[in-house]
Amino acid sequence: MRVALAVLLLTALLLLPACDLLPSTPAAEETGTVEPTVPDGGSRPPRPVQGPMPPTPSELEGDGIKVSTFLGDAHRRTYGRGPVPERLDLIWKARIGTGTTTGPGGVPVQWSGTGWTGQSTLVRENGRDYLLIGGYDHNLRKIDAQSGEEVWTYTFPDVIKGTNTVFAPPGAAGDPSRYIVVAGSRRGVGVAAGDPLIAPFRGVSYASGEELWRLPVPRTRSYSQDVDASALYAHGRLYAAVESGYVYALEPTATVEWERWRRPQVIARSPELYTATDIQRHGGNLVLESSPAISGTTLYISAGSGHVYGLDLEDLSIVWDFYIGSDLDGTVVVNADGHLLVAVEKQYIAGPGGVYLLDPTKPPDDAVVWYFPTEDRGIGEWLGGVIGSVAIDDATDPDRIRPALAAFNSVDGYLYVVSQDLVDGTTIGPNRESDLPRPVLVHREYIGGAISTPVIVGDSIVTAGYDGRVRVLRIETEPAEDDGDGVLLRARDGSWHSVSVSETAVFSGGGSFESTPLVWEGRVYIGSRDGYLYCLGVLE
Repeated sequence: MRVALAVLLLTALLLLPACDLLPSTPAAEETGTVEPTVPDGGSRPPRPVQGPMPPTPSELEGDGIKVSTFLGDAHRRTYGRGPVPERLDLIWKARIGTGTTTGPGGVPVQWSGTGWTGQSTLVRENGRDYLLIGGYDHNLRKIDAQSGEEVWTYTFPDVIKGTNTVFAPPGAAGDPSRYIVVAGSRRGVGVAAGDPLIAPFRGVSYASGEELWRLPVPRTRSYSQDVDASALYAHGRLYAAVESGYVYALEPTATVEWERWRRPQVIARSPELYTATDIQRHGGNLVLESSPAISGTTLYISAGSGHVYGLDLEDLSIVWDFYIGSDLDGTVVVNADGHLLVAVEKQYIAGPGGVYLLDPTKPPDDAVVWYFPTEDRGIGEWLGGVIGSVAIDDATDPDRIRPALAAFNSVDGYLYVVSQDLVDGTTIGPNRESDLPRPVLVHREYIGGAISTPVIVGDSIVTAGYDGRVRVLRIETEPAEDDGDGVLLRARDGSWHSVSVSETAVFSGGGSFESTPLVWEGRVYIGSRDGYLYCLGVLE
């Protein structure tokens, strides 16, 4: 990720007057006031997601793993547990610190705090909550969520940008001494590309922070051997993506000797997730940074080569391939209909970046449900589009009685909230397709641009960006006829509602935010580039 240059340029941008950054007021058709329609012209019944579900915490009370991975589960659509706090007072902040990594031209640079995706995971142990988070100081930490005090650290060879995954191996569901935490870092400070000892994906003991194993990452035509992705533990396997362009299926409790350490048993490895044509178009920028998501018997992942791949869970062979062409960074999110929400960066494409909704049950040529373009204005080397992932409200509305919404941050300056189900006309696509359906825009909020992912818990959105603020926005949903005060949307049960969004709380930190927040029982946990992890909520 091109973080250092982006932050420098952002600092200059934020010194400009607000009127120089804000675009003109959108026209009526951009705000959802045009008569909306269902994309396929009629009512679409819900499509159940088939296949066995990966293990997720079914019990929110009691001890156990509560938030196990980036965006919560195998569908990447749960974000913690409410309530969302009414205020964002500072309860505590924990020092993450600063670490050295390799900048442009191989020059060492200093990065502080936490970055992209940088979300905490959470475990309840003996009635007390603990956070697990990686930082730019090279350390993975276990932190007491009540006090912010550090329990242990494990040091990686380089900065940690991604989100760890914590899981219980078979038979260890109630035994935290056997939980395993896995995370990745950049390849290593001062380590040359292609070094056979590059192994930045590690497994450590949740109880002690001691290393259990490390996975070597091979060199390919991709220029990176880092690991930013958040792995998934499902069906007894650990699915992990590495930036050289592979997805692995690992047996994390069966290890073998490797050099001076141990490595996990490899059950399967995907093909290289790029083609010869991609190499010609992207050079070595074929980096696999996004995290895998699972729906049924298929693993879905966005690749830096410009493809959204569907891989068979058993052997990781390619079974579906939707080509976009851009550098894709955000993680695929699977909604309650089994559709995929895909973030698109503005790079290597003629049209705008934005967000796709795709139906993977159809051939790739027929898979587009809608596309929402963002403005061609970016930060640093990001020219536009969406770098983070899309948040959806499906997990907060299991009875499907409210309109289905999606929220995402763009580097063009805004948080966008759109309908998942209703469109209001057509728009241009990332490759200048002229007739793609466009979803109804419900709300947009200026946040100074962001690469982080917002979260939706209950009727609230929590988001943060490069303006150094964390925001809570309330989603107001009221039964309505055609004359409703907000944007008129239809729920998946057929009922109509008036939907509006407004800011209810804000916190100003000491630096920009690139990480994704975690909401848990009245608190918001989020790391900043200023060197700290913040705990926010209502201070008694």
